[in-house]
Amino acid sequence: MSLTALDQARGHRLMADVAESHPHLPAAEIHVRSQIMMVAELVIDVSLHGDEVGFGQWQRALGIIKVEPPRHLGGGSWASSGHITRDGITVVLTLHHRQEAPVLAMVVAA
Repeated sequence: MSLTALDQARGHRLMADVAESHPHLPAAEIHVRSQIMMVAELVIDVSLHGDEVGFGQWQRALGIIKVEPPRHLGGGSWASSGHITRDGITVVLTLHHRQEAPVLAMVVAA
């Protein structure tokens, strides 16, 4: 089974609803995509680059409670992420940063 553009439109509506409910959220890089594992599912990737405060705002707006510990990507790059399923859609929030892991962990934990 594959997803359609109409399915993807649900993801765009979800993001529009979040933005309208939280009008001061900073702009983020947002991708709506389908993922086929055991079943086809809709995934929204929300990424911020170097904006720890914005990451926290998005985390609260999406209702993400648990954020994974920062992971080193190499070359001084780090990433932290969390996810939630809303209305049957998986939303993955990721912060890309060039800080040391302990500094980033303190920011994400706040």
